[in-house]
This record gives sequence, C-alpha cells and structure tokens, in this order.
Amino acid sequence: MKKWIFAASIALAFSNTQAQSFGDYLLQARNALTNKDYKTATAQFKQAFSLKLGSYIDLYDAACVAALAGDKDSAFKWLAQSIAQGWFNLEHMKADRDLISLHEDKRWAPTIETLKSKLTEQEKNYDHKRKEQLERIFDEDQGLRKKIHGIQQQFGLGSPELKALWDEINKKDEANLVEVEQILKEYGWLGPQQVGRRASQTIFLVIQHASPETRVKYLPIMRQALKEKKAAMSDFALLIDRINIEAGIKQIYGSQLQSKMEGGYELYPIEDPDRLDQRRVEIGLDPIAAYIRKWGLKWDLAQYKEEMAKFDRDQVFQVADLQALSDKLWRGELRYLDYSKNTWTSIPSNIRVTRSEQDPSVWLWSYGYDDEPHANAKDGLRLAEDGKSLGDEKVISRTRLHQDEIRIVTTMVGKDDGRDAQFRFTYRFDKDSFERKKEVKLNGADDFFVRHVYVWKR
Repeated sequence: MKKWIFAASIALAFSNTQAQSFGDYLLQARNALTNKDYKTATAQFKQAFSLKLGSYIDLYDAACVAALAGDKDSAFKWLAQSIAQGWFNLEHMKADRDLISLHEDKRWAPTIETLKSKLTEQEKNYDHKRKEQLERIFDEDQGLRKKIHGIQQQFGLGSPELKALWDEINKKDEANLVEVEQILKEYGWLGPQQVGRRASQTIFLVIQHASPETRVKYLPIMRQALKEKKAAMSDFALLIDRINIEAGIKQIYGSQLQSKMEGGYELYPIEDPDRLDQRRVEIGLDPIAAYIRKWGLKWDLAQYKEEMAKFDRDQVFQVADLQALSDKLWRGELRYLDYSKNTWTSIPSNIRVTRSEQDPSVWLWSYGYDDEPHANAKDGLRLAEDGKSLGDEKVISRTRLHQDEIRIVTTMVGKDDGRDAQFRFTYRFDKDSFERKKEVKLNGADDFFVRHVYVWKR
C-alpha cells in the first residue's frame, strides 16, 4: 500500500509540474519579484524559459532579477537573449541599478558593445526624418502629461490651472494626430525596424490619446501591425481595453481606471478576473497587484469577484428606461452602410415606442421612413422579468453616463447579409435625444464594425 501511495504521489507531482504553463511560471516569477524574492523569481524565470523563450522585456527583467540574486551566468545569458530578441534601450541598461553587480565582470563590456553594434547596424536602415518627427511628437505628448500630477497636487482637481493644462494637451493631441495620420497614409504603421521603438510607439500613443472614433478606426490597422511585429502587444492591450470601456463592455487586461466621486480610483469592470494576471504577464505587463499599487490600490481577487457579481446583477434593461422612451414620436435619421456600394447612406427616420396593452411585458417599436414608407416596420420585444434581455438581445451593461443620459449595451447572434455574425446594440438616450447603434462581427473576424446608427430627437 505504501508503495502504491508513493507511486501515486510521484505521478501526481509529475502531472502538476506538467500542468504549469509558460504563463504560470512567468506570473510566479513576477509575483516573487514584487516581493523582492529574487532567488525564487530567478528559478521561476528558468522554468518559464525552458518552455518558451519569452519577449525581450521578459528576458531583460529576468536578467535583472538574476543579477540581484547573484546568478551572474543566468543574468548575462538572458541579457544576450534579450538583445537578440530586440532590447534597444542602451542608456537604460547602462544606468540600471539592478545590473550594477555585473559591471565589474569581464562579460559586461562585450555585452554593451554587442548592443551598441546592433543599434548602429539597425539605424543604417532607419527613416531618420520620420524618426525625428515621431520622437518630437512623443516628447510633446509625454512632456505635457508629466505636468498633470504636479498641477493637480498644487492647485486641485477642479482648478482653472488644471483645466488650462488639459486644454493645452487636447489642442496638442489634435495637432499630433494630423501629423500621425499623414504618416500612416503615406508610409503605413512604421515599426521599430524602420524608426526605432520610441518613435514607433508614438503612433500608438497619439491614437490612444485621440477620440473614441479614432481609436476604433485604427484598431484593425494596429492589429495588422502586431502581426507584422511593428507594434507591441502591451500597447495593443491598452488600446483594446479603452475601446471596450468606451463601448460599455468589460476590459480584458485591467489597464483602465476611473476616478471615484468620493476621491481615489477604481478599476473599470474586468472580464474573467481569475485569469487576469496570466493574460497580463503573457504580454509583458506586471501582475495587477503591482500595477494598481501606483494608484494606492490593493488587489483582492475574492473581494473583486464579489463586487463584479453585484455589478453583473445590476446590468439590466429597466422598465423605467423603456417608459422614458415611450409614448412620444422621435424624429431623426438612419445612417447605414450600403454593402452594394460600400458607402454610407442617410435617410429620414422616426420611431415610437409603446407598451402592449395585451401583454405589458412586450414593447412595440414602430419604425417609420418618410421617403421609403414601404420599409416601415413594427417589432414586438419582450422585456424579461429580470431585465436581462429585451427580445433576443442579452444585456451586457447599463451605465449612467451623465445625470440624465443612460447607455445600455446588448448582444445577440444572427445573420448579416446571409453570414453568421454576432451583433452588438448600443442604446443611448436622455429626455431629448435617442440613439441606437448596431455593430456587427462576422464569424472569424477580430473586430466589430458599425452597420447602422439611428439618431433621433424628441
């Protein structure tokens, strides 16, 4: 019996070891690094890299950890691999205090020389004019934003001084976008191989700091740049998170925070928090606990899941929402994508929402088209008792954007022009305006696109 238990224990230990993924080891390494347990972090990095080499950022961080742990052989090995994978910041490497223990080693000077030579060779192929232009834009973008904290601390959150700074930032963002869009039009997304990493990242930063419509416009272009290794996945994560929260859906990587009415910050809702850290570390982001510590926050997964469960229960279409829309004629227009011409078309439109007298749970949506009366239609949509669905649409979120404005996002599956697709509907309304937007994601596609938008006024 003892022999059987021993054998079973060995098998179980082996299966548990096998179950550890690259992301698991990487997460354990970064958690150990957060706790300044450098020897454990080094051991976990070794396990991770035995499965997959990792990014140049992973390798550089591992080299720093190994140097702090006194494992110089691993530190130099990982530095060399990081340089080979694309590490580019020579000045940072030379000044990095985590690597001081390596400076007297005979391998340090050749390592520095290897990076210098690689950068010199790469720079021969740079578009230096575009590089200088983008790096100037980078400095302008970041320079103004570095003033925010100091102005806020000195004058306060609602101060005229802070407002003036944000006005200056917004004006500069608009000017920077004009330049970057012209670059994208003429040269496409310029990667590190063409202009260096800082200049290349500038394209992302300017898009990230532009309007929501601009971010959505360039999402597929950045996705293609990722495939061509011209953009960083860690940057793309910030973009997709911001687009998600602006669309009223949960973020994926936990990068976006919002200020609270009572002061301080909180995370926007996150999809699948159980696997959040695995998603973050696999693309080069710190574990969430280390990330939100910058805002004075602590991460408690169990507490967060409880908060999300309550949040999810509150995401409903309320009877009061439909009552606010009902018994009035809304007039405006329908803007839609004409597939046959691949152009946008607008036609006059109106709608009246009424509650069914026969069945109070059913709401009648009567669409009218003044120029095309043959297209007039009426839909009867049943509001579920718990408010979680309206007809076939499942409610994703309900958000009060301003004092009187509500946004509700729903989703359903169906067919678009004969093709299987997922639909996303966004309802935005207050006492004087009502908008309903339909977005489509065809099966196999990465992103949604706007199919049509109704915009009405009372």
